[in-house]
Amino acid sequence: MEDKKITPQESMAIISSMIDASKQRVAMPDLRISIMWASLTIVTAAVVLALSLTAYAPWVNFIWFAIPVIGFPAMMLMVRKNDNRKGVKTYVDKISDGIWRIVSSIAILVTVICIVFQAAGYYGAWLSMLFYAFIVVGFGAAIQGIVIEERSYVFGGMFSAIIGFAVMALSFCGVSLSVVWAIPLYILCFLLMFIVPAFIISRRYNRKSVSE
Repeated sequence: MEDKKITPQESMAIISSMIDASKQRVAMPDLRISIMWASLTIVTAAVVLALSLTAYAPWVNFIWFAIPVIGFPAMMLMVRKNDNRKGVKTYVDKISDGIWRIVSSIAILVTVICIVFQAAGYYGAWLSMLFYAFIVVGFGAAIQGIVIEERSYVFGGMFSAIIGFAVMALSFCGVSLSVVWAIPLYILCFLLMFIVPAFIISRRYNRKSVSE
């Protein structure tokens, strides 16, 4: 029995179907996970900003650890809860998962590097985590947008990466990175990278489900 050959039109239809399924997965259970991480990051940044402007002390920076300490257990609970509701993952889903696995792994490695440098007395090494958030996470969001053909992700990711390189250039030029403008930029980037795209995708699929 001969294998049926797939025409270019059929191949494109299959790819479009996988992308559409991935967008729907982002719009439903994965949407809540994305919003959880972005919201946790934004709230943590806002708390650090508020405390830095009112009663700054070195311990304030430890508040940033609330992101992984709260985020990872919350994500595991949400993933476990949604596992039974998801269908079979598409190849596009696996690519998206791989992107964020790499981004998360880089975060862990950069954190370890910063801890080592801090132990050696170089506390300024933690600034690299700010560059990571802008640039690496930004590239991750942009690539995610390319994979699922969602321009809002691409725009948010590119905006964050460009801001990250600008902030890095200012740092290299000896310009002081004040929390007054650096943290609000950080919050804006996470809003554009995750909250806005999630809202757009969710609204689109809600409209689609109503029309059907």
